[in-house]
Amino acid sequence: MGRLTALDVLSNMIATNARQRELIDLQREEMIELIELLSTPEMTIYSQRDPRWRDVVFAGGMTLGQAGCYVTCVAMVASLAGYTDSPPIVAEHLREVEAFEGAELAHPERISDAYPRLEWRGRVDWRDVPADMGEVLDQLNVGPVITEVDFVPRTSKLDQHFVVAEQLTPTHDDLCIVDPWDGASTRLLERYALNHWNLARSIYGLRLLRAVAG
Repeated sequence: MGRLTALDVLSNMIATNARQRELIDLQREEMIELIELLSTPEMTIYSQRDPRWRDVVFAGGMTLGQAGCYVTCVAMVASLAGYTDSPPIVAEHLREVEAFEGAELAHPERISDAYPRLEWRGRVDWRDVPADMGEVLDQLNVGPVITEVDFVPRTSKLDQHFVVAEQLTPTHDDLCIVDPWDGASTRLLERYALNHWNLARSIYGLRLLRAVAG
């Protein structure tokens, strides 16, 4: 075997340094991912009928216990942006920015005026057609999403109710939800569907309120 030349030694050093840089870059990326994972707040679960505030009037003469599902969902999504305001405090701030008309949260685009780390990205409605499950999955990939359901599906009219959908079940035939009615982590079809309904039939819309970087 011949002796290594100075050029061979230099080439080996360069290759070794390149591998070390690749390893350092990989470790840096892994550390960044870990930091982001650890710094992402978990969603705080609230119930609109919590005894502490179920009788609080939030807007239009309505109490949270009666009709506060949407506001309670907003409070839960807000916790993903690091906010700690309970539903009645959220309602108070939304009144200050005139987001309500009566008891209806008619101006959700004003939520970010009260909570700058939240962004309103619009709404999607499926009142007369089945939900687009591709769109639902896309939104779930972004994060938990406020979802419109029928509170009393056995009646012919839509009894509007909102829940926070977190993810599809492993079989992709149901949604894991947090229900502001009682703060339960449950499944959509178990609560808000008739026996012959599938998931697309049971979703009436999405409200695209998102936590963003401050």
